[in-house]
Formats: sequence, structure tokens, C-alpha cells
Amino acid sequence: MLFLVGLGLENKDISARALEVLQTCDSILIDTYTAPIFPEYISYIEEKTKRKLITADRHMLEENVKETIKDAKTKDIAILIPGDPLVATTHHIILDSAKSLKIAYHVYHSSSIFSAAIGESRLDIYKFGRITTIPFWSEKYKPVSFIDVIKINLDNDEHTLLLVDVNPKTNSTMDLKTALDLLLKAENERKHKIITESTEIFVLGDIGMKTQLILFSDIESLLKNDYFNGKKISIIIPGKLTFAEDEATRLFRISNT
Repeated sequence: MLFLVGLGLENKDISARALEVLQTCDSILIDTYTAPIFPEYISYIEEKTKRKLITADRHMLEENVKETIKDAKTKDIAILIPGDPLVATTHHIILDSAKSLKIAYHVYHSSSIFSAAIGESRLDIYKFGRITTIPFWSEKYKPVSFIDVIKINLDNDEHTLLLVDVNPKTNSTMDLKTALDLLLKAENERKHKIITESTEIFVLGDIGMKTQLILFSDIESLLKNDYFNGKKISIIIPGKLTFAEDEATRLFRISNT
């Protein structure tokens, strides 16, 4: 049988039910490219399960996924995934492949940045539009489509949850200053006239962790400070705020921290 197990947002977020199953599995793989995994979290799971985790990269869980999971026909195999297993569409490939191979599976869900970030912001979840990601740029790859998604959402008076890319080589997410710089560069490229240094945004760092920090401020102020150094961040570009939502922003303004 194949098990997809969510690791949640913080060390030890894994459920007790999932840990019990892992202790009986023949092999345990861990997704290392969707989001950074703390080494101490890996150590914790290995200690609890008495098993060595197998690192699974994008190739193993996408292009070569059928080969990766084929032994689940006769053995119990688990794949550990940061956050909630089925939020990232890339993991749908795993279940689709299991179905095609007639492999039984079960999913153990956990907390996700999608629901946690929106909830912690105090903004209305029903007023969010499409979610998008700021990817790392390279010399030959400089995508700006994320700014188009923001514009569509703003035109509909909707908020935008903006995620940031992961660098698999360093096991870290994009830092805030890089993300804001790319946001401004994308605006300069598209000229939508929706983002300037005076635009007020939410920045959410280390959501679900003891080091959690949420601020609501203009981009210029955020670029000048180091509040989010070393934190895993996400950003919310607010659309039209209700009275209650506007009141909520006061909780997170830099002047109140």
C-alpha cells in the first residue's frame, strides 16, 4: 500500500496516526523539493520510526514516479510531503500513477500554508482569488506572469496569496527582499500600475512556528528592514478591504510591533 503523509508547517506536526503507520512501513521516502525540511524534523521521524528516510527529488516523484512507487503493490511505502500532501498539484501525479498501477493508497493530511497564512492574516478566505508564486530568475528565465494573476485578482476586488520559490540546492526559500525586488521588476515589465513602493502588503514569516511574524506595511519600509531575515515567507497582496478587514490590518502594522 502507498501512504502520502503530510508533515505540516512545523517540526513534529505529523499526526500520531501517521507516525504509527510509518513504524510499520517497509520504506519511507521524503519529498525534498516542494519545500525546505528542517534536518531536526528528519531526525525526529527517523528516531520515532527506527527507519532511515530516503530522499526523493522531483525526478523520482514526477517523471519516474511509477518506478518509484511500483513496489507498493506488495509492500508498504510512505512518501512524506511538507504541508498538506494534496495542496501541490504535483502530488496528484503520485495518486494518478497509483491508480493506473492498481496500487491502494491512503492520505494523511496536515496543516498547509494556504489555509494557515490566510487564516492568520484575518482576511476573508472567500475574498481570495488565484494563488500564484514568485519564481527565481536566471539569466535566460525571467517570468513575470505572477503579476498578471495579481492584476486579475485586484480587478475582481480579490486578495492574492503570493508564495515564493524554493532553491533545492540550498534547501531554502526566496528571501523577502529578493521577492519584493522581483515584484517591482515584474510591475516595471508589465506596467499594470498596481504595485509601487508605497503599496501596502502583508508579509507572513514562519507561519505555524514559534518564530511566526506577520507585518502589514508598505514595500519601501519592508525593503529597508530585516524583520524577516532567515524566515520562510509568503506575501498577501490585499484587494478591496471590508471594514472588518481594514480594522484587522491595524494588528499587524509595523508601528504596532
